[in-house]
Amino acid sequence: MKIYINGNDISKEHLTKWKRKRITKTFRILGHKEPKVKDTDVLVKKLTELKMRYSYNEMYDKLESKLRLGGKVMRAFVTFSGDRRKICKTDFHVDGITAEEFLSGFDNLMLKQLLENDLVNLSACPDHYVLKPYGKNGQEVIEFTGNSPFPVQFFIVYGDETGLKTPRDSSYHYQSAGVARMKDGTVIGGVRHQFKNTDKGVEVRASVEFPALCPTRLIKAHQMHLACEFSYWLQWIKDQKNNNGRTSLK
Repeated sequence: MKIYINGNDISKEHLTKWKRKRITKTFRILGHKEPKVKDTDVLVKKLTELKMRYSYNEMYDKLESKLRLGGKVMRAFVTFSGDRRKICKTDFHVDGITAEEFLSGFDNLMLKQLLENDLVNLSACPDHYVLKPYGKNGQEVIEFTGNSPFPVQFFIVYGDETGLKTPRDSSYHYQSAGVARMKDGTVIGGVRHQFKNTDKGVEVRASVEFPALCPTRLIKAHQMHLACEFSYWLQWIKDQKNNNGRTSLK
């Protein structure tokens, strides 16, 4: 797997270093001492096990005061940004899986309520606290975006591209796109993740839109967030294909 941010190759060591910092922060936010574990994959597993012990209501209550602050900040960004956006992008090249297989597996993870999907989605990035289906083609997300000091709760409706600023690239034959709204309906941005086949596998361009007044450092930090979560999802879906001959649990 190759990961690129602004055309620069992101090494596994760089990503692991970033991930461990976020793991440390997440243990602290949840009020638990970080285990003394050298293996990052083992540490991710322990953090996911901790998150899974919380019900949805317990997790929300744990973050509620921070979510209120995060919501106020995000609404202010939206108010003063108007319809202007900053776009955050990270690219991936992966051998041994097709765009169709990845899209099928990705839709399964985002839109189906399964225990295994919860495990995968909470493991994908330390900054994930809730990722669960919402409505017919929607998903609720509670996460820390970029290096924000506050989490944000938002709802993505896939297939609704209203107001998205990221243009569709015709060279990518598949996409997963949707608008992101807060609980009160405030549009805060959206996603346009695009996929295409290569000679050996798949190329993925993950794109997230933020209000234009969001600090550039947040956008840059969220590129690493995308690198973390999509590399995990891509590898998991590829492993499912290799182990089971399929990419989803249909």
